Order: sequence, then C-alpha cells, then structure tokens
Amino acid sequence: MILLGVGCYGLIPLILITDSKKEILLKNYNSFTVNYIERKSQQNSKVNNQWVVSPHKYRNDPYKPPTNIKAIISRQPSKTSQKTDLNSADSQNLVKLPGIGPTLSARIIKYRNKLGGFYTREQLKEVYGIPDSTYEKIKVQLEAQPTSIKKICLNLVDEKTIATHPYVGWNDAKIIIRYRQANGYFKNAEDLASVWAMDKKNLERLLPYLSFDTTYK
Repeated sequence: MILLGVGCYGLIPLILITDSKKEILLKNYNSFTVNYIERKSQQNSKVNNQWVVSPHKYRNDPYKPPTNIKAIISRQPSKTSQKTDLNSADSQNLVKLPGIGPTLSARIIKYRNKLGGFYTREQLKEVYGIPDSTYEKIKVQLEAQPTSIKKICLNLVDEKTIATHPYVGWNDAKIIIRYRQANGYFKNAEDLASVWAMDKKNLERLLPYLSFDTTYK
C-alpha cells in the first residue's frame, strides 16, 4: 500500500509539467523505487541460513520468518535410542525396561550365566516369569551381542558342566561322556547328532554354546 501510494503521488506532477521535466522526474521515481525494494529485500535476506529480522514488525510481509519454532523442532529427526545388550546389561539397566522389575532382572542375569550368554533376544522368553506381552513390548529395545558367548569345550569338560546347561540335562550329559570315553573326541556337530537322542531343534539351539576343541586355550 505504501509503495502504491508513493507511486501515485509521484505520477501527479507528470500531468502538470513539460516533457523535458517528465524525463527527469521519471528517472528520480525509478531510482527511488529500486532503492526501496533493495532495502526491503535486505531486511528479509538470509545469512548463514538464519533469518535477519528487521526492527519493525512484519504483518502482511510474505517474507516474514517462521515463528512456530516448536513445529520446526518436531520435524527434526530424533536420535536413535541406544539398545540394551542382554549380555552386558546389569540389573540397573534391565529394570529400566518396561515390565522388568528387580525380581525379573535377577532371573535374567541368573539364566544368562547358566546359558553362557544370549545369542538372540528371543531367548529372553525362556526366562521364567516373563510373559509374551512384556517381551513384545520391549523387544525393539533389546539386542544380543553373540561375541560374548561363553562356549563349552565338549571334549574336555566333565559331566556336571555339561549337565548344568539349560539345553542339556543329566541324562544327555551321561550319553555324551560315555560316547567320548568309548570313541574319543567329538570332531564336529555331526558326531554329536549321531549319538545324541535329542531332536534337531534342541541340538541347533545348543550348538552356538559348544566348542569341539581338544586343547584348552
């Protein structure tokens, strides 16, 4: 509106003066208009991606900088939350998980020690007292680093060490020891499968915890 008013005001003398003076006035008018637009543009320019706000308030200015800061922040990508490693988490870390209190955290650690570590987060469902609903709620916050798995050297350990593993038991431990005494060392998983009356599924979940080495390291 200001620009329009100034323009109309500047054109009135053109009607009343001679052609020679019209040219001078037109030059002055054009110079004034360009300078005004440049100042207006500078007031709303961006420097280093930050708005330069002029002292006066913008009302109907289409270049007015955004004022809804909360909306801008909410569109920023959030940092990925760090997952809880089941093999290194202590009781303080575990109780922070929804539905896991001091009792369940103690059971998780105790079961982890018996296993020799978790190689998949799904094994958490084997811990007594953890319902499926709780596991489904927290599984996205969990991970299991298999590099920290403690292995059983099948050719060197005694019967008790094998039997106390949650996936074995005393009856199967006796079979393993008797075969080893009669036939020598187990060379691989196929040797174990040939003498062990365990279904394939149970054998597969035990294999990550076994070593067929013949010497201690």
